[in-house]
Amino acid sequence: MTSTDVVLGTYTPGARRDLYFIAAEPGPQRSSDPHMPGVVEHVVLNTGRALVGLANESVELHAGDYIAYPGDVPHVFQALGRV
Repeated sequence: MTSTDVVLGTYTPGARRDLYFIAAEPGPQRSSDPHMPGVVEHVVLNTGRALVGLANESVELHAGDYIAYPGDVPHVFQALGRV
């Protein structure tokens, strides 16, 4: 069996961590208001395609892609569907 280890992000000891698994169907863009100062959002797209990131700089992710961006500014997520 072969395995690959990938560090997705580092963290400050003692910092709060919230981890979510979201199953989203294609539809309209979801906007998120800024979170607390210093928050960084990390997204790993498991399947399909999605527009993710800063409200004015979102990028299209495909299955297996990873992105991190400041969560303390307006940001968006839009499921686009399967590849």
